[in-house]
Amino acid sequence: MAVDRVINKKEDSVKRGKLITLAFLIALSVFVQTLIKVEELTLLRILVTSSIYLIGTFLGLIWAFNFQVKIKSLPFIFHSALFVMSEYLFIQLFFAEKFNRIYEGILLLVLVGLIFWGTYVSFLMSNVFNVNLYKSIPLVHVGRTTSYIISTLTIFFTIFGLLSLQLPIYLLLPLVLLISIFLTYIHLRNLGFEGFLLSRKTVLVSVLIFIMFLGSFLAGVIHELSALVPTVGYFVCIGIANIKGNKSIVNWEMIIYILTLIIAIFLNLFLNIFA
Repeated sequence: MAVDRVINKKEDSVKRGKLITLAFLIALSVFVQTLIKVEELTLLRILVTSSIYLIGTFLGLIWAFNFQVKIKSLPFIFHSALFVMSEYLFIQLFFAEKFNRIYEGILLLVLVGLIFWGTYVSFLMSNVFNVNLYKSIPLVHVGRTTSYIISTLTIFFTIFGLLSLQLPIYLLLPLVLLISIFLTYIHLRNLGFEGFLLSRKTVLVSVLIFIMFLGSFLAGVIHELSALVPTVGYFVCIGIANIKGNKSIVNWEMIIYILTLIIAIFLNLFLNIFA
């Protein structure tokens, strides 16, 4: 028993080292790309680079997990890979564009530090769910909270990136719908929903997010605001989907979620009208 614990600790240390290394390399590559950028990025280059981050992170996590993965592990791994890709899109299409002299200040270093920690936390989340497939661990509850945060950030970064790339509407709408379905499905699955209940909640939440995106997209002229409404919609809908039955007459948690959504919608319309 003692020998097994020592071996497990060594394996965890090696795995943690690999995850830190992978997160550091991702943050470093973003730093270098932003620092040496001397020409305007083309749409093709951004798409190719973001795809490299997606595939590279996916394969890198399989390596970091010592190839101890199952078919059920792949959605968790893809979740983190999608988050990394969305980070890259947000950095290149928001910060690098809004702050033309970003490389001259400490802002870039702070930003890279946030990328590193966000990416590393995302990797730890995937590792927790992957390990939980082999044996039940208490950290899975922390992983579920992390999944909520990472999913919310991913949907904002991704939708903002897709809007900033100015993709044709016949590509934009299916991509937003697919991303909404995947993030909703994977997070609800992380929460423990299964079978028909998982499918029903995934469809309902995804449709609501997509409708909110359409309303925001048609009314909005500022990409940040247009991405905010479906993000708040995702946050609220997932929160409502996870509310357990309560015998009390007034469900204050439900009321707060709905008020948050209403405020986000009106804020978006107000700011876009007077933008």
